[in-house]
Amino acid sequence: MAIEISLRLKKVADFVSEKTMADIGTDHGYVPIYMALNGKIEKAIACDINKGPLEKAEKNIAANNLKSVIETRLGSGLEPIEKGEVNSIVIAGMGGMLMIDILENKKEVYQNAKELILQPQLDIDEVRKYIHKNGFKIADEDFFIDAGKYYTVIKAVHGEESYNNEADYIFGKINIERKNPYLRKYIEHKMSVNEKIIENISRNGSDSEKIKEIENENSICREVLNRYENK
Repeated sequence: MAIEISLRLKKVADFVSEKTMADIGTDHGYVPIYMALNGKIEKAIACDINKGPLEKAEKNIAANNLKSVIETRLGSGLEPIEKGEVNSIVIAGMGGMLMIDILENKKEVYQNAKELILQPQLDIDEVRKYIHKNGFKIADEDFFIDAGKYYTVIKAVHGEESYNNEADYIFGKINIERKNPYLRKYIEHKMSVNEKIIENISRNGSDSEKIKEIENENSICREVLNRYENK
């Protein structure tokens, strides 16, 4: 049974390079099923905190005859995973601070894995900083649009790395260096929205602290766009 997955999930799956993986917050189990059907993994543990989605994942796994490859486990974050069980850990489709909490709550599991594939929805800069503070470097990442929404996927592996520039944490050094066209479009839109917000604040009375904050955001955005122009 073939399975169709969204571009977002395909991008996540394409970053996995190890043969054993854990999918945290697996929902319907689409990522490990897609990977198993394409011969990219030999073993997967699909985890979810909620029983309903996990039962749907189990049905999808059975329908694709993958029960010998994909195991399901009920539990919060990395709690169902033991140290050394998998080489790749996938956490996708949740807020960055929740993602950090999940990693922090069972450090021995992710520290023993070879790679982390992370797709945070919010606080992406904090996720990048957490990666660098905990013995990992960002080996690859992508910024793209799926169904009208912007997404970031990050691949982290063991190594020492830090960014000297705040813009690299906010927007992703690799995305900037590759002059990702979707990132440019996003930044230009963000600056335009910020300018309108500043106009509205100025018209309705002064909130100098808020204006200063937004102007600082736009200054960082301009710095990134300047890097796009430099060859």
